[in-house]
Amino acid sequence: MSELPEVISKYIIAYNSLDVARMLDCLTEDVEFRNISNGEVNTHTNSKKEFEALANMGVSAFKSRKQTVTQFMCVSNISLVEICYEAVVAADLPNGWKSGQELSFIGASAFELRDNKIMKIIDQS
Repeated sequence: MSELPEVISKYIIAYNSLDVARMLDCLTEDVEFRNISNGEVNTHTNSKKEFEALANMGVSAFKSRKQTVTQFMCVSNISLVEICYEAVVAADLPNGWKSGQELSFIGASAFELRDNKIMKIIDQS
């Protein structure tokens, strides 16, 4: 597959636009989300409702945020995506990030699809 699946592209556009409703349109009802940082799972959800709550917290934490796909590989229903992540923190956060702080790092995401929807996202940084 030479192109990133359309539903993943739509999800990233919605993410960059801070548009939770459009992000949710890309997901299955039983979507699983995991965020892994420094080798440890620090966030895990098992439904669209849980994901929505997490996504709304994320929207309020950042003035802006942008994921840019730098490379990807798709095999069957799984896409592995390298992402350049940039954001500006909206308010002081418990992890030590300060309001106005600019973030920039490279991470990776694995997306698993079912029926043209995202059923699993694993983010790692």
